[in-house]
Amino acid sequence: MPHYFLPLLVGWCASWVVLSGIGFLYGLRCTRGDDSRRWWTAFWTMNLFWIAVDLVIVVWAMLDPVSDVEEFRGLLAINGGLDLLYLTTGVILITRRDIMARGFGAAILCQGGFLLLFDLIWWLILGTSS
Repeated sequence: MPHYFLPLLVGWCASWVVLSGIGFLYGLRCTRGDDSRRWWTAFWTMNLFWIAVDLVIVVWAMLDPVSDVEEFRGLLAINGGLDLLYLTTGVILITRRDIMARGFGAAILCQGGFLLLFDLIWWLILGTSS
């Protein structure tokens, strides 16, 4: 695993923790109506959940680092497949009538999209450096 992989992921998490805190507080005080308030709080709550999962992955990777490049690329490929499932789930949720489901779906699309790009870019970088 490249030495700057985890710091990039931690940086992503840290920035989203700050954004989620601010966004969640905004959502609670949103004056654009109940639907808007529900969407914002759902969106930022789901983002906080995703960041918590990302941080668990970071801690796990720190405790049990993968040193073999091909093994790491395999994990990235599996994660890429999971990322596509996340994006599909996000699309399904944003098409629902329930405003909270739409907020959850938007957050899943945001975080899942980042993870897909992150995993794909690292998979490509590690494939060309071999």
